[in-house]
Amino acid sequence: MTLDGKTLDCKGLHEDFEVVNKQNDVWYLGVYRRLVKVRGVVRKWSVQCVENGVNWSSSQAKDFQDKGAAGTIVTFAITDQVRVLSTTVYILAMTIDAQDLAGKNIRHFTVSLQEV
Repeated sequence: MTLDGKTLDCKGLHEDFEVVNKQNDVWYLGVYRRLVKVRGVVRKWSVQCVENGVNWSSSQAKDFQDKGAAGTIVTFAITDQVRVLSTTVYILAMTIDAQDLAGKNIRHFTVSLQEV
């Protein structure tokens, strides 16, 4: 899995698929119906990652924070046995859990993405 061309050490992936629609009530042939007009789809992902022994200045988490704050559109690709996907996304949010265990920089971070 890659984000902005960087290979992620991914520990988990969650995908949301939401159909955006408009619904309205009508009488059709003497029967009440609720018509649905699909406008499009919004796809979002939550990707749990880890980095080990990486300085903050070289951190993927820092880079993704900076790209998200700037509103930069980045590439996102999944190429595993579950599915193959290549798209462009916005970085919507990040959470970072950083630890210093025995002198090692260990960061667990989750990045939230939405398809452009």
